[in-house]
Parts: sequence; C-alpha cells; structure tokens
Amino acid sequence: MILGRALLAATVAVFLPATLPAAPHAAASPGNVVFMSWNVRNYILQPARDANGRPEAPPKAEESIAALVVTMTKTSPDILGLCEIGTRRDLADLQGRLKNAGLDLPHSLWVDGGDQSRHLALLSRYPLESVKSAEAHGFVLGGLPREVRRGFLDCVVKVRPGFDLRVLGAHFKSRRVVPEFDQAEFRRQESLVLRRHMESILQADPSTRLLLFGDFNDTKNSPAVSGLLGRPGAASAMSLLPLTDSLGDSWTYRWEESDEYSRVDFVMVSTKLRPLVDRRRSRLPRTPNWHKASDHRPLVVTLKLPPSSTP
Repeated sequence: MILGRALLAATVAVFLPATLPAAPHAAASPGNVVFMSWNVRNYILQPARDANGRPEAPPKAEESIAALVVTMTKTSPDILGLCEIGTRRDLADLQGRLKNAGLDLPHSLWVDGGDQSRHLALLSRYPLESVKSAEAHGFVLGGLPREVRRGFLDCVVKVRPGFDLRVLGAHFKSRRVVPEFDQAEFRRQESLVLRRHMESILQADPSTRLLLFGDFNDTKNSPAVSGLLGRPGAASAMSLLPLTDSLGDSWTYRWEESDEYSRVDFVMVSTKLRPLVDRRRSRLPRTPNWHKASDHRPLVVTLKLPPSSTP
C-alpha cells in the first residue's frame, strides 16, 4: 500500500559549523562506541504559526538548550539519536552549539514525515549512509488510511572498515486522546509497520548489527513495545536493554501535569549486536538539571568494538 509520502526517505546533510571557534573534542576510545538517545522536547527555535498568526508553541528556551548541551558534551556520544527536532536549521543549530562546546558530530540525518513540527534526527562522528524504503508505509485505522506521523529514521553508520551499525529511530503517536481513532491502537499499528521493516532487514542479513531507539509513548509490556521484540530465539528477535540510573530507577519520562513517572523511551538491539553491549557503561544519566533540558531523560549505550581485522 502506498500512502502519503515516503516515510523512510531521509535527507542526509552536512551543515556549516557555527561562526564561533570550536573547542577541541576529546578523542573517542578506539575500542568503544557511545550511543545516546534523547527526546529533546521541541527543539524548535521558530515555531509554526496558527491561522491567526500566533506561534503554536513557545520557542525552545535558551536555558533548556544550555542544559541539553551540558549533558550531551559531558556524555560525549559518538552517535546521537534525537526525537522532537524541528527543522533542518534547528538540527544545524544544535550541531553547531555542540561543536562550540567541544563535541564535534559532523555527520547528520534529518527525517521528514507527516508531522511538520517534530522530527527524528541523528548526529554522528562517523560517516552515514542513507537507507531509503522502496515504498511508503501506511495502515488502515477506523476505516481510513493513516500514515506513520514522524516516519522512521534508518541509516547505516560506518564506524570503521568492517564494522557497520544500522540505526533505526522511531517516535510513536502520543497518548493524547483524539476523536478520530484509538490512540493506543494507532501506536500498535505503527509498531506493526516498524516490526515488518526490521524483519525485512534481519531476514535479508541476520548478521546485521541493528540498534533501534526512540520514544514509543508506551510501556514495555504494551503491545506497541513488546511487539517490536519479535519471537524469542528467532534470528530476527530484538532485545530490550534494561537501562537504569545510579539509583536503580528506570523511568525516562515525567508527565508534569499528573506528576507521573514512566519508562517510554527504549533502546533495542539485534542478536548480533547484543554481545557487544557494555552493560556496566550503559545507563540512564541522572543529572541534576535534566528537567530543564527536557521532560525525558537520555539513554546511553556503550558498544565494545570487536578486534579489527583491518590493518
């Protein structure tokens, strides 16, 4: 079924650095790759306007941006997966601020989708190869065709000769109730589309080192999240990483209106990637200013690279 725009089509762009001189970036460990995933809560500098010309939301506050940059530079990821980035210019803005703070991630990917305000994106120290779907993905819900609102991020990260990491990103429908359809079933349908895509990747090449990140707006025992794992023991099965902070807490999101804490952000890995996860160095950073940066907490996964066979 071909519905709407090509949801897996993504644009890879290298943006010009900011005009300020860049601070030196600490050399990454040759034996590890640090991956960080974060819903940065509306990193939008110039929000869209409604029919009356009023901004639909306030722009991202400088205090919030500064808190993001501090945590990101302190963690110093090699690959940074992002949810709720605004335009390409907004992604370039964050990329430039990180470079000025000493974290140079020159390679970038920004994914278009039905939601024109919030997008998936990736920043990387390593070169990227864009992977595009041959057709658009959609589903029928409530008797009408629907589309995955934010698309899916899909690319290959060229870490080094002989070691590629395929990264998928997703941001499922929020829990906000709408009259048109059941919001939980919408996420379930998005999950089914994404699961079929993962199976096509892993069935074509079971040795793929596949990492899925995102904000799934649901808990790990929900159909939308648990369905992404596949059948245990199958070549296409995924494993959900049980990340916690220094106190053992696993929540990633605070719903301020109800003062509710839950875990809705996850990182999953394929069978071939799972042995390379350094569990002791994979975590949820517990920073004192996390709530200034976003209503979500970041997730950090450290991968141990196997010995290189390339001189």
